[in-house]
Amino acid sequence: MIGRYCLSLSGESTAAKYGGAGESRSAWRSVRCVVKKNYLALRNHPSYKYENEIARISRGTVFSIKTDKVSGNYVWASYGGKTGWVDRRFVEYC
Repeated sequence: MIGRYCLSLSGESTAAKYGGAGESRSAWRSVRCVVKKNYLALRNHPSYKYENEIARISRGTVFSIKTDKVSGNYVWASYGGKTGWVDRRFVEYC
């Protein structure tokens, strides 16, 4: 469920969400993990493979993404002192 102050990143370009006059798209943005069960994987490559998981982000956890670094459904993220890729279909901007 998407809260009043959160916007889903799925289905729209990240640039459309964060673009605008005077706003830097390269800034880190706070987001919330919205997986329905289990976890969201932080990965060292923007692809789904068990071998490239470097961390697990639990539902409801707030972490950061870099809005100008996108590869397909994946966006660059920072969590627990690590950086990598997460599937942006499972994050909300807060």
